[in-house]
Amino acid sequence: MNKTIKMIITVLPVFLVPLILERKKFKEHPDVQKLADTSKTVATKTGHAAVHVKDGVVDRTQQVKSQVKAKKARYDHKKAIKQAEAEERAMRPENVHARGEQLAKQNSKGIQKLDKKLQKVIDKRHKAEEKAQALRQKQMKKDLTRMQKYSKQVGFEPNTVDPDVEAHGNKIAKKNKKKVSKLDKRLQKNIQQRHKAEEKIRNKRQKVMKKQLKQVQKQNKEKQSDISNPNATEQPKRIKTLSEHHVQK
Repeated sequence: MNKTIKMIITVLPVFLVPLILERKKFKEHPDVQKLADTSKTVATKTGHAAVHVKDGVVDRTQQVKSQVKAKKARYDHKKAIKQAEAEERAMRPENVHARGEQLAKQNSKGIQKLDKKLQKVIDKRHKAEEKAQALRQKQMKKDLTRMQKYSKQVGFEPNTVDPDVEAHGNKIAKKNKKKVSKLDKRLQKNIQQRHKAEEKIRNKRQKVMKKQLKQVQKQNKEKQSDISNPNATEQPKRIKTLSEHHVQK
């Protein structure tokens, strides 16, 4: 073992020393040094170019970001100006009056629609009541016919009945008929009274609507005449803003 180690220590420098010397000569060769210098120059230029490109990208990104912010600020400013102008136009007297007339027309149309719906519901209920009454009368007639038919089947003949019993039965039948007729008349009278009351309410509501519409139209005409009259001594009232109302409160 010791001999092997001694041999390696003795032989190894014989191989290593020439290799080290050859490597040193290779490094000191002009072509190798020139190639190394060229590689260093290329690496340096590449690093500078990368830094330059990075700086350019950062500058361009900041420029685009600032342009986007400026564009958004201009858009928001124009939007705010347009909104303020629209609010100012809406608060002008002529526009307020026109809007009032428009709202009056819309309200009138809405009321007319509701009135038509109500009338439709009333008519539908009237038809249902008339139909129920007709069915009730038809059922009464059917029951009477069935009763008469059953009486014949069991051998009951009015001519064979005791006159006193027949007279009592006729009396009861007349009473029942009178009661039924009386109830039917009362029901019909109640239905007619309700119909008249509903019609009266509807007519009254229409009169109130027409009166209100005429008042609104009259007020709008008076306001329009005041605006169009340049010799008017009385200045038109300025519309108060929400901030002024808040201060007064």
